[in-house]
Amino acid sequence: MLYWDTSALVQLYVAENDSAYFLQLVAETDEPIVSASIATTELLCVLHRKEHLGALKAGSARRLYRKFSADVRSGRILLISYGREVEEQAEKLLGLTFAQPRTILIRSLDLIHVSSALVNRADCMVATDGRLRALAVRAGLRVLP
Repeated sequence: MLYWDTSALVQLYVAENDSAYFLQLVAETDEPIVSASIATTELLCVLHRKEHLGALKAGSARRLYRKFSADVRSGRILLISYGREVEEQAEKLLGLTFAQPRTILIRSLDLIHVSSALVNRADCMVATDGRLRALAVRAGLRVLP
């Protein structure tokens, strides 16, 4: 199963340099896009931040978020709830971030994403964020792209 971090989900809704790659990845499978429920808030913030900074036209953030919400309702995107299993996995993963010779200064939401992927038996993480990708690799996940 492919697990999608918010950094990759954004590429499906906002035209960015690598968006074609991510859209092709989705087109190649019938499986739903899987991510953590925290992606809803993260995506909402990213879209509004981009609109505020002028990277999106006025009103685009709301429209794109409605499209994302429709994709969730239709089952195209499956959101995983945050619960005790994810918390326990996050506690274990912290050892990988600080016990290695090269520390990964992981952010809390990125730790939740990697933990969610592992709890749900994903074998691959789709993400563009460097720190998240580094932890995913240490945790035994393949990463795309």
